[in-house]
Amino acid sequence: MTEEKTIRAFVALSLGDDVMTALKNRSKALQEQFAHLNIRWVPFSNYHITLIFIGNIPVSELDAMEILIKDAVVGIEPFDVEISASTLFPPDNEKKGVLIASVTPSAALSALQAALDKTFRGVGYPLIERPYRPHVTLARLRRAKVTEEELGGEAVMASHVHQVHIYETHKEEGKVVNSILRSYSLGG
Repeated sequence: MTEEKTIRAFVALSLGDDVMTALKNRSKALQEQFAHLNIRWVPFSNYHITLIFIGNIPVSELDAMEILIKDAVVGIEPFDVEISASTLFPPDNEKKGVLIASVTPSAALSALQAALDKTFRGVGYPLIERPYRPHVTLARLRRAKVTEEELGGEAVMASHVHQVHIYETHKEEGKVVNSILRSYSLGG
């Protein structure tokens, strides 16, 4: 008997082209500014806003996940998310190990995330227990020390959300790659 292939899955939002370009430019500037530090920068193609992290699942569960997502997003219309300043994360922890672009919580984003969380928990997925803090991960600091003041500020950007995606994360040639496996339209 062969073991079924598994994937590391999460449900997330992709970002509009204008926002991706702005975040790439911001990240490039920060990479130059902090080139002397041991920081692991997230590849631009991996930028997203996680809604729920699922973890390792058999590939055969994708069809069931598709139904769960479609049920969870019923009645949720497309909306905009605001992405703003680079900051350190988590905000309530002295050791801030992640550099992020902040995502402003909104009623629409919170409703979408809560609906997905409730639906997946309801059928037994062991989701992480912690408050939802939407963000786009730009880098992992490892042991590097960076201050909020060094990051500076930048303008707020808006990205239109009209789809939810199932992503797979895996390694290729030693690098983490996030790939969209399936997409579901909001307001459909």
